[in-house]
Order: sequence, then structure tokens, then C-alpha cells
Amino acid sequence: MTPFFLLNVKKDRNYSIFNPVDNREYEINYEGFRILEHCDGVHTPEEIALIFAQDFGRTRTSAMEDVSAFLCEMTRYGMVSWRSKKTGDAPTWGPPETVFWDITSRCNLRCSHCYYFGEATPQTELSSNEIKRVIYELAAFGVSNLIFSGGEPFLREDLLTIISSAAIGVFSDVSIATNGTLISRRAAKKLKSVRVNVQISIDGDTPALHDMIRGVDGAFKGALRGIRLLQEEGVPVTVCTVATANNVERIPAIIELMRNLRVDNYRVQGLVPVGQGKNNMDKLGLAPGRMKELVEFLESQSIPISSYNFTLSDPPIVPVDFSGTGACAAATTSCSITSGGDVVPCTHLWGLRADNVRNHTFQWIWDNSPILRYFRSIALHEVKGNCRECRWLVLCHGGCKAENYLSGDIFGSNQSCWVADSVNRSANEGCQ
Repeated sequence: MTPFFLLNVKKDRNYSIFNPVDNREYEINYEGFRILEHCDGVHTPEEIALIFAQDFGRTRTSAMEDVSAFLCEMTRYGMVSWRSKKTGDAPTWGPPETVFWDITSRCNLRCSHCYYFGEATPQTELSSNEIKRVIYELAAFGVSNLIFSGGEPFLREDLLTIISSAAIGVFSDVSIATNGTLISRRAAKKLKSVRVNVQISIDGDTPALHDMIRGVDGAFKGALRGIRLLQEEGVPVTVCTVATANNVERIPAIIELMRNLRVDNYRVQGLVPVGQGKNNMDKLGLAPGRMKELVEFLESQSIPISSYNFTLSDPPIVPVDFSGTGACAAATTSCSITSGGDVVPCTHLWGLRADNVRNHTFQWIWDNSPILRYFRSIALHEVKGNCRECRWLVLCHGGCKAENYLSGDIFGSNQSCWVADSVNRSANEGCQ
């Protein structure tokens, strides 16, 4: 078994780790830091203990005891992942189809489901020139779709300049995901001139519901004004709703509101338990069975949702090839760039041990980043739990790796799929 340390270590006056699995910060000493440096998916605990013994003048026995105890603790907190094989050279991958880019972590709203956690990631934002350089790197590498988000991207005074740099005719699609409250007439005109698509978040059909979820009075009014300004200027608008226990019963009403507003593109996405969303999961989370009902309804309305709608059809006939890939879109067809320039497998994994565009070109990171290689090298035979027996495994690969990681194990079975939930309930009933 080989350990892999997943997270960033902040080196200020001491060594600390913010762990998105439980939204807590942990301090470690220098010895712990040195152990984690070698948790790269290549070194075994025995090899790490040997290095530790040499570096700190310890016997092999005492070093092994200390390393084992420390790694056990880090594993219990979800900071270290284990696999039965060493992480070898990952196969060569072409460029990602889509890059999601949080160009700021600042926001004017306080959403209850936000994937950030307060001020847990106070990174220094990339400058305009740094962002422009990386945009050209993405274009030269062959990235198709570029989606700017945040935080709230319109809090950057240079946003329109950044968008203009991206509108160079190379990308198939350039989009902005925003809460819509800061869109001005001038901004709408500029977005039209550079042919940028805009996604605005609407989480309720009334000001009371939307503002409650978004944490600021007037958010609903501001978002609707943003939609209207974009429509008047001819900017393509998509509206997205995050489905939670607070608004799931109102989604039909939100759909009707979108029709009245003449919004043609509407989508729904599920909640991933990270950041504030994890803190509030007991209030916001949907039971898998309720999520299935929602997906069935949305399917009937031809409205897309990022969920397991393929399980509504018959499973594949072909048997599962366990030698095949168990990776999801993260680090294979898409990735994310944080406001501080870290390249991570997906937006919901902003706290990972990542390479930064300030230190390397994007293409170098895509090809060489240990965290990206780790995620894309996951094989189906490594998936644990009920998903191994599922007939749809060949399609879902064990589900969203971010959700699995945030539930304690990247290689674990999916936590929100209704098929897995049904299997769990059947097994529990059989034990009674």
C-alpha cells in the first residue's frame, strides 16, 4: 500500500493544513511536514520511515512507529489516501475540453451552499497580466471551453478586459458564471460585443426564498435585473439552480418563472458537500430517493441535471471491464484553476496539493501534476463498496470523485446515488 497526501500545507509561522473534509484547520510540526512530503503515491510507508530515520537520526523501528501512527491519524481525517499499487506514469492525455476558472474568491453574497468556506482560502489573486498569459496558454494547448466564475467574477474591476482577452476566436465557448447582481448596462453591451455566454444562478421563485438561500436581501431583484439587461443586449443567458432541501419543491415554480422571463436555457445541478455546503448539509441535503424523483421530473421537462439520470434506463448489457478507467471528468476532460492559480481536478477540490500557473505553464501542469495524474489514474478495480456490484458501474465509474473524497475515500462508492442507497437499505433490512 502507498499513501498519497492530498492537501496543501501552509507554511507561515507554523505548518497548517485546511481540510475540506471536515472544514477544520490542523497544525503539524516539521517532522509531520517532512513525512507528508514523501506521501506521493510512490513511496511505501517503509520507504518513508527509512528516509525519516536518516533525516532525523532515528532508529528504523522508532521511525516506523512514528510514521505509521502519523499516517494513521492523517488517514482518519481524510488527508491521506491509500491505494494498493504505486502511482506510475499516467498515460498521455490530450488537453481538457473545459477549464473552469475562479478568477476571484471574493463575493458579495453569502450563499448557504457555497463550495468555499468563509475565508479558508485567502489566496492572492492572479493579476490581469498573469491571467492573460494563462489564457493564451490554454488557447495554444487546445482547450475548447473556458468558464470564468468565482466568488463573484464581476467584483474584479478588470473582468471585461480579461473577457476581451479570452474572446480571441480560438475557444468554442467562453462563459461567465455569476450571481447576476452586479451586471450593468455597460457590461452587458461589452459581453455582447465579445460574444460571451452568461450563466446566472436563481435558487428561488420569490425574493424571500432566493434571498434566504443567497444570504443577502435584494439578491433576487439584482439577479432578475441582470437577466433583463443581458437579454436586452442580446447576450445568451443560461439560468442554473442548485437543488437543495430548501428549494426542491419550488423548482417547478422556478421553471415557470424562467418561461415567463423567456429564458430558453435552464439547468439544475446537485449539491456537492464542500465548504459552506458541507457545514449546512443536514439542512440542505436531499435524500437519494428525493433526488431521483427530481431527476425524473426534470427528464420529463427535457431539463438537464448533473446527476445519475442514466440509471432511469436499462443498464448496459456488456460486463464491467475492471481494468478500465475509474476516473470521472475531473482531471480527464476538465479541471479548474483557483483564484490564486492552483490547477485542481475540479472546482469542488480547491484545497488540494496542486501546482500553480505562476510556477509552470498550464500544459506542463496538465501533463505532470501529481494530483491530476493521481485522479486520472484511478481504475475501476480500485472502486470499493456497493458500486463494484452495480450494473451501471461502466457508466458512472463509482460516481463523482469529489463527493467520494469529501465523504472520506476517493475510491469509495458514491454517497448520493439512489441505486447505491437502495442496495444499502436492502442490506440493512436483511440484517434486522
